[in-house]
Amino acid sequence: MTLSVTSPLNDSDEDDVITGVRDARRLKAVADADLHGHMADLDLDAVVATLRLACASPIVVVNIVGPDQQTYAAETGIGAECTSVPDTLSFCAEVVDSGEALTVPDAAAHPIYSQNPMVLTGAIGSYAGVPLIDNGVVLGSVAMFDRGAREFSPEVLDILRHQGKLAGSVLALRRSARMDALTGLPNRVLYGDRLAGAVARLERNGGMVCVMYLDIDDFKTINDTFGHGGGDEVLIELGRRLVGVLRPTDTVARFGGDEFVTLCENLGSVDDAEQLAARVVAAAAEPWEIQGRSRTVHVSIGIAVTDSADIEPLELLDEADAAMYLAKSVPGSTSVVAPAPSTES
Repeated sequence: MTLSVTSPLNDSDEDDVITGVRDARRLKAVADADLHGHMADLDLDAVVATLRLACASPIVVVNIVGPDQQTYAAETGIGAECTSVPDTLSFCAEVVDSGEALTVPDAAAHPIYSQNPMVLTGAIGSYAGVPLIDNGVVLGSVAMFDRGAREFSPEVLDILRHQGKLAGSVLALRRSARMDALTGLPNRVLYGDRLAGAVARLERNGGMVCVMYLDIDDFKTINDTFGHGGGDEVLIELGRRLVGVLRPTDTVARFGGDEFVTLCENLGSVDDAEQLAARVVAAAAEPWEIQGRSRTVHVSIGIAVTDSADIEPLELLDEADAAMYLAKSVPGSTSVVAPAPSTES
């Protein structure tokens, strides 16, 4: 009996996908996707149910893979949101590392996977999985297990491959609904979710959360001078510069028009927030070329910082917005820190 088979994504439309369980770019994409266990997502649940019924597999998962961790966005037969299995013993980690489909007809006879905890207990005996890909990144796998040894037929593997693509399409649609179409940055909806999560984490992690609200001074003049195409160039470039000067863990979002908002966690002081704002001001001061012509672009930044998990996230955002309008009264690119928001009810 064949111990295991890996196969490339011959019919995939994805080229140069990012693989590797511990690849920093992949982990950033996993974090940005904000996927968690038992999402109660009807579409992903339908993928799992289809594979269970069509392929007669008692265990089926849509698995988001992290280092030594498997999180099930949808599952049947596991009964848990996540499991912890070392990457070296994880079937799905191999799929993520290789970016290829994997079948293991007899896990108990395999020189590596025979030591997988669920194989040792007899809970699973065979495996078939395909990469779960969104936006050029292997986020995890779509996989099915049988309780005993099993040769998966070509028909079953074909169904698995197509359901894997369907799960990736579900994630792509969700991502597009939470991203700004012009800049590719998170939009207001996704930012709101991340801000609420950041404030909630203050109680557990401590530190400070910073919101920076900024817009471009006299953006209407830029549009009038260069047309909306030129204005779009500036918006795209500003988004790129913001991402480039802030930390990889920070969020940069576009709310619409020329309004951008950032979210920075785990700061030690207000000074840290001001230093981040200074980096944004410096980035805006770099030369601009719009449609082949040099142009000065200024930004106004409002900063709000809190260390309290009791603050309402929208109040923090409003404080930053109000501070931004104070910054606009100062010529050139500048930032203003809002007074600490009150936490009284």
